[in-house]
Amino acid sequence: MELREWALILFTVLMQASIGAFLFTLWFEQRTKDAAAHRIYERLRMVLIPVVVVALIASLGHLGRPLRAITSLGNLGSSWLSREIFFAGGFFVLLVLAVLLKKSDGLRKLVAWLAGLSGVASVISMAMIYHSSVMPAWQGFGTFVAFGGTTLFLGAALAAVWVAGQPYQDRARDLKSLAWTAVVTAFVELALVPLQMASLAGGSVAAQASAAMLAGPYAWLVVLRWALAIFGGVLVLVAALRRLATGQVPAGLFYVACIAILAGELAGRYLFYATAVAIGIG
Repeated sequence: MELREWALILFTVLMQASIGAFLFTLWFEQRTKDAAAHRIYERLRMVLIPVVVVALIASLGHLGRPLRAITSLGNLGSSWLSREIFFAGGFFVLLVLAVLLKKSDGLRKLVAWLAGLSGVASVISMAMIYHSSVMPAWQGFGTFVAFGGTTLFLGAALAAVWVAGQPYQDRARDLKSLAWTAVVTAFVELALVPLQMASLAGGSVAAQASAAMLAGPYAWLVVLRWALAIFGGVLVLVAALRRLATGQVPAGLFYVACIAILAGELAGRYLFYATAVAIGIG
């Protein structure tokens, strides 16, 4: 795999996870009036800024030339890549503004919601870039499931790591919401894997070549990816939920789950790029 693909792995995974974690802060902020909780959500947004910075730096690696990001903005009306750059950059700028605007609560909330919308648009744009490509493995619902799954699965895990270490009134409720969102997302993704494999196996020559790679030389990585997600992520989160039900806050379990989920998402994104075969090849 070329350096360009490694840069794409970092960019897509980290950006989607950051957007997901940010969306959870929007949700939680709407359902509580606790000032302490709001401060926790604001600090989480601050933590997300360097993660997004790393993602954006990685994105420059796949563009080849940093200036291309600026010149590409002239094609917003026709290019999903241009829209991805616009919305990803917009999410970062609005995220920073949402953190800095502290005196005007109304304006801060407006900027935060605009950041959330920009983030969602960024994830959709990322998915559309690949959906519109000549790679059958990227066409169809699989890409949207993968990118949306990372946003919710890893985003929830990332947010949970921060929330677990912050004492405040709604912590247990927020952790339960994050854990259940991650668990449900993982099972939905896993349930759709056979459908995606069947679609590839019954598709074009290139699609069948991708299916053969997933079932052959990369089968071990597929198993590892889902072992990390289910055994290291889901089951650990279920154990954390049981502890939460007894009034405990098992921060260590959330840390373990986040690491396992991150590793699984990176493995899954590697497979996404490594097993794609262009139409006319294979």
